[in-house]
Order: sequence, then structure tokens, then C-alpha cells
Amino acid sequence: MSQTLPTHYSICPLLVASNIAVEFGWLDEEYQRVGAEAIYLRSLPENLGWLPHFTHGESRLIRDGGAVPALWARADQADTLLVATTATQRAGQILVRAEGRIRQVADLFGKRIGVPVSRNKARVDVLKALAEHGLFNALQLAGLEPSQVRLIELEDEGDPQTLQPAIRPSAFWSQLHGLHGKPGHEVQALAEGRVDAVHVAAGHVPALLASGEFTVIEDLERYPDWTLKNHNGPYATTVNRAFAEEHPEVVVAFLRAAIRAGHWINQHRDAAAELFTRVTFLPDAGFIRRAIAELDFVPQLAAQNLAALELKKDFLVQRGFLQNDFSVHEWAQPEFLAKAHADF
Repeated sequence: MSQTLPTHYSICPLLVASNIAVEFGWLDEEYQRVGAEAIYLRSLPENLGWLPHFTHGESRLIRDGGAVPALWARADQADTLLVATTATQRAGQILVRAEGRIRQVADLFGKRIGVPVSRNKARVDVLKALAEHGLFNALQLAGLEPSQVRLIELEDEGDPQTLQPAIRPSAFWSQLHGLHGKPGHEVQALAEGRVDAVHVAAGHVPALLASGEFTVIEDLERYPDWTLKNHNGPYATTVNRAFAEEHPEVVVAFLRAAIRAGHWINQHRDAAAELFTRVTFLPDAGFIRRAIAELDFVPQLAAQNLAALELKKDFLVQRGFLQNDFSVHEWAQPEFLAKAHADF
């Protein structure tokens, strides 16, 4: 009897089908069919699964989630392949104090804009990259250059180091709902008057507006131009090249589970929204239901998604988040996804 092949997977707390596949046990089921074991990366003791989620430093790892870490890993850390993508999250918004006199982005000329900065230098600064990209898009629409505003870096307290290992993403992320389920320290800086505006993820906005303290002066989601909505995506499924070449059946198994979940989500959006509350930090099922109303959750490698990743990569290179450049189209390897879809 052949031995089971132990492998690792890691999924961001985002609206991706693989999160639902894990919740339903479909990932375990598909792995068992090919003689593999799906081990959640954050089940490793002593926080050993934290850094490889960003660096792709675990040799038998499949990672699904935000584009910024995936692009950084490919550029500067590991020889990975892009095997699937899905839609990104809703674009961000520009937030100011409600009692102030700033009513449009053009009013930010010469003003202070808060940008989150991670204290941890071992990984790419995801939140800073997202904030800068959204902010620079908003400034461009208003005819402003980044040099015409004052970017104020607001350092966070660093990544949590005391989290307990968990065998599933939902159990792991539940430990962080109190931290990531609310806006960051940059919103506090805005409230205290230390900055005049911040870029925020849309999931935080309803509660902030309800407080009466803040208002939105720009919403990048309202534009027909899809390049403005390239927040932390498209979400990317990546795998170490050597592992994929040695065990392509495991990659196909992961994608099969995600495809199954994607079809299910597309057909059961209300139920999916409830499940997503377990594996994301979004405010509630109602918000999630509205956010996923028109998204296709079936993994694919569509031309627009690849173009969006190329644009995101170019921005990260330009701003110094990536040290090395590469071709997204050469990174993408469609044969695994084609095999997974062919099995249905």
C-alpha cells in the first residue's frame, strides 16, 4: 500500500472558492483521491506557517489568495507557477472626517494622507501596497500627482506572534476577528486629526459611516474602468514549480475542489455568504451577499485577469515593493486548470 503524500495549503481570509471547499471537506476529499494529505499551513507549531504564506518557502505548498504576496513571492522569493485566478475584492474608498472641509479628492492638494506601514520587514508590505495603489488611482482621477500630497507613514504594531495553530482556516482566523475585523490604526489617526484622509477597504466603510465621524469622498468601484478596481487581485492560486512538476495530480486536485466550490457558490449565494463570514473579516453576511452578487467564483485564467495582474505587478515594481520583474503571461501555466475542468 502506497504512503500518503503530505502537502501544505494556505488560503487568505478572502472571498475565494477554496475557502468554501475546505469548509465542505471537498479539499480533503479530492486530495484523498490522489493519495495526498491536505495540511493547513497554519497548523504548524510555533508560528512556522506564518512567513511561508508570504514567501512560498514551503516546498509542497499551494497558496490561494491576494495577488500582492503571490507576485512578491514569484519576483523575489520562489520559483512558483500561477495555476488559477478569481475575481478580486471590491475597490477601496477615500475617507475623510465628516466635520472637515474636504469634499473631493482635489481638495487633498497639500494635505496629509495616512498610509499604513508594517513594522515587519520580513515580508512584502501588503496593506501599504494596497493603500498606495488605490490612493494613487484616486489622485490621478482628480488630476493630482502623489508629489502634490503629503504621505504620512503610520506604522502598525507588527504581525501577531502568539496565535495558536489550527487545522482549518476558519479556526485560525477566528483568533483575529478582533484585530482585522475593524479598521486599522490609520483610521484612528484620521479621527485624531493627525492626517486628513486615508484609503480604506470597502468592508470597513459601513460601520465608519454609521459612526457619523467620517464620510467618503471617492469610491473607485463606481467607475466602469476595471483597471481602477485592481485592489488585492485578481486573487491568485500559486504553487512551487518543482512540486507541480513532480506531483501535478495534487495541483489538479486542489483546483478540482475549488471548481466544485465555485460552482456551488454561484448557485447558492445566500448560503455562501453565511459560510464566508467564518473565513473572512468582512462585517456580515448581508455585506458579503451584496459583494458577491455578480462575481464568478469558478477558477480561471482569463485574459483580463492576467492583464490585471500584469498591471498590479508593474505598480509594485515601480513603487519598489518588488525588486525583480517578470512576465505574468509566462508565469501562468494553464494545463493544470484545463485538466481540472476536463474532469467535470
